[in-house]
Amino acid sequence: MTTSPRRVRFPGISSEAYEHPFAQAALSTVRKAKGFDLVLRKVMGAPGEAAMRMHHLACAVKVGDTQFRRLNQVMNDAAHTLDVVEPPSLYVNRGIGFNAVTIGFDKPFIVLGAELIDQMNEDEIRFVIGHELGHAISGHALYQSVAWFLAAVGASGLHGVPGGPLVLKGIELGLQDWGRKSELSGDRAGLLVGQDLEAAVRTLMMLAGGRQTAEMNPSAFLEQAAEFQDATGLRNRIVKWMMPSSDHPLLVVRAAELDRWVREGSYSRIVHEGDYPLRGESASVKDRLAEGLGGVGRARASLDAADGAAGGRLGRLGSLGSRAGDGTRGFFGRPQ
Repeated sequence: MTTSPRRVRFPGISSEAYEHPFAQAALSTVRKAKGFDLVLRKVMGAPGEAAMRMHHLACAVKVGDTQFRRLNQVMNDAAHTLDVVEPPSLYVNRGIGFNAVTIGFDKPFIVLGAELIDQMNEDEIRFVIGHELGHAISGHALYQSVAWFLAAVGASGLHGVPGGPLVLKGIELGLQDWGRKSELSGDRAGLLVGQDLEAAVRTLMMLAGGRQTAEMNPSAFLEQAAEFQDATGLRNRIVKWMMPSSDHPLLVVRAAELDRWVREGSYSRIVHEGDYPLRGESASVKDRLAEGLGGVGRARASLDAADGAAGGRLGRLGSLGSRAGDGTRGFFGRPQ
């Protein structure tokens, strides 16, 4: 397996190389919250991931050597670039529209919407796959699952959490904040895979302005982002504060953050100087995932030994087989 001559490979690269500091700080805060380990054990003990995998085996097309061969090559190239020996499975599903999503934490897999494939060129798809691969390596789907779990069952489904509903709501809001910031990390991973800032910005423009990229300009879009971020004065601050919240950062903000990462020199140090943090020896997704999750491995080890405070598995999660994919966030922030 070789990457394009214009793309650099990063042997031994750690997910820390692309994790956005805002996302790291937000997740650190949430993981310190009282009751978070208990909620984590709940999610890790639920059968949702297997149900979702079966759903996509039944309702989507699995990418491989004989199906969507070009997509398979792009996926393998992306994994090779980030030094992942066993890349996640990749599926194409027309049911999720113009979107992409990463699902699972034991054995994560990636789903691309058929509409996205139809409307994007290869460089744009490469950025999307790199974005989702970054989520998979870092274990983001686990924390996204916790956020969905809390939104779906609320405090009524959990017992024994110190502080009760108020603490659980705080965890939920904290995870929502982290979720938005984690997209900035995914974008950085996508840029490392594609190594084409214009294609990355063009991809982000598509949701804002549609497929007619010939009528849009990445440089102008970045100028628009700067105009938004530089807006000052009390009135503008109030308008920003009143803007509807989202589970993803505003698209112009995502584009501006990528551009800033490049202009600051951090991206160049990784790509051109090979200056990036290294991980351990193993390069499988499972082991890379353990690195990204940090202390979560200890939470899984304690799952079987957890006392009755965890309250057992929630029966309401048993419906995941028929609702596989509900509440999962996609590349463009549309829940699936």
